Amino acid sequence: MNIHKQIAAWLSIVLGAISLVVMLVVFLFLGGVAAFVGDATVTGVFAILGTFIFFFVGFFAVADIVAGILYLRGSSGARIWLIISNILFLLGFPLGTLIGAYSLWALLSSDTSPTAANQITPPQA
Repeated sequence: MNIHKQIAAWLSIVLGAISLVVMLVVFLFLGGVAAFVGDATVTGVFAILGTFIFFFVGFFAVADIVAGILYLRGSSGARIWLIISNILFLLGFPLGTLIGAYSLWALLSSDTSPTAANQITPPQA
């Protein structure tokens, strides 16, 4: 595994952890706003919205962390999830686009080095 693939896996782990922190902040913010307003309808809407954000973002964040760790350990199945999640990262302009494009480039490139592909092996006797 080359250095770019390792960096792509680490970026997935770090972005997953950052997503978990942001998710918790948004969840606590929505809960605080709902408690501050005190209206039952607003509280219900914020509870549904907060729960949706919690599970949706939480699922992808934990999956990115797990896939990054598994990919660093050599799992080829984790590569598929990393490609899918990095396609979704492309939507997060500008930082997500940069990280997603770099990670996709790293994950979709071949492992052969240009010098190894151009070497001519002598015939065996």
